[in-house]
Amino acid sequence: MKNHRILFVGGHTGGHLYPAEALATVLLEEGVGTPVYLDHLRSQESKVFNEAGMEKVVAPWHKKGRYGSVLSVCAARSLLQKEKISAVMGFGAFPSIAPGLAAKSLGIPLFLHEQNRVMGLANHVLKFFASKIFLSFPVINPDRVLRSRSAILGCPVRPDFQPQELKPGVVRLLILGGSQGATEVNRRVVEAAKCFTPSLRQEIEILHMTGESTLDQVRRDWNECGFNVRVVSFIKDIAHEMDRAHLVVGRSGGSTLAEMMALGRPGVFFPIQSHRDEHQKHNACFLQENGAGFLVDSDTAPIQIAKQIEELLLNKTRLQEMAEKSRQLGRPRAAQSIAEMIRIHLEAHEHERFDDRQRVRTQQDERIEA
Repeated sequence: MKNHRILFVGGHTGGHLYPAEALATVLLEEGVGTPVYLDHLRSQESKVFNEAGMEKVVAPWHKKGRYGSVLSVCAARSLLQKEKISAVMGFGAFPSIAPGLAAKSLGIPLFLHEQNRVMGLANHVLKFFASKIFLSFPVINPDRVLRSRSAILGCPVRPDFQPQELKPGVVRLLILGGSQGATEVNRRVVEAAKCFTPSLRQEIEILHMTGESTLDQVRRDWNECGFNVRVVSFIKDIAHEMDRAHLVVGRSGGSTLAEMMALGRPGVFFPIQSHRDEHQKHNACFLQENGAGFLVDSDTAPIQIAKQIEELLLNKTRLQEMAEKSRQLGRPRAAQSIAEMIRIHLEAHEHERFDDRQRVRTQQDERIEA
């Protein structure tokens, strides 16, 4: 079987990196192909992908705003040919546009993954040229192109995220303020916690990840409340802490929700309000509509937030029901499903190329004989 070199392209945040890492690991384990990543000289990106065993090539284009320019596409074409790339796997964001267009121009299969319920601009541009589009959720208002080329297979998660029952004993609240500091989440959760009843304060353990930039301020805020809270800037083993938690509070990016659903954890969501497409709000609505969590609007008062969280934490039966609904939505084997579909498409593409070559040879023979 041919060793397919699959170029991974996408954004540089955890929402893109961790699904890509999970899929790359499975592609290697199952012998589907060799994942290769574009090194944009960012340390976090290189660290994640190197640990996954991926090869790297340096991106020949990097200037902001020029990812879809003619020069970038030409540079991408040269790179794909030089590195003998068999397919391009895009995870959204502007760095995927030039390689995606280059793949189409060279007749190389292009695969896309969309982490959110609202398709991002880069994937929206490239969907017309994609061999297959893998969706994490049912997309809002899908058009004819998307319906004909997509499959809802989930968002790849790392192997540590597998279905787990809620742990007995002390109720644990995990607050994900963001590794880069989601100031609004940090502030609003602490304000809500001030409204918790004394009985709840004695019954729960809280772990709050704040991000480095807001760590000291959040610690001061919690100390003023009189809570016994562990406040950290970053959680290395997020799967372990999410497994220990009974309820997760934070943003509602696609990859975070995929990890929660894979484990079977309910959530309280504070979607980013500044995004034009409101994709995090639509993500959170999906879990809320299916009974696995609820979203908090920007104008919800702290006492109302506290009441909703407290009702959940003190009602273990309801918490268990929501955890089960979250688990039913999860797709912990999304990476395996996507890898298998990529394998099928690559094999079909190889057969088509072989048939085309055979057809050309036959036509040449017929001309010679004539």
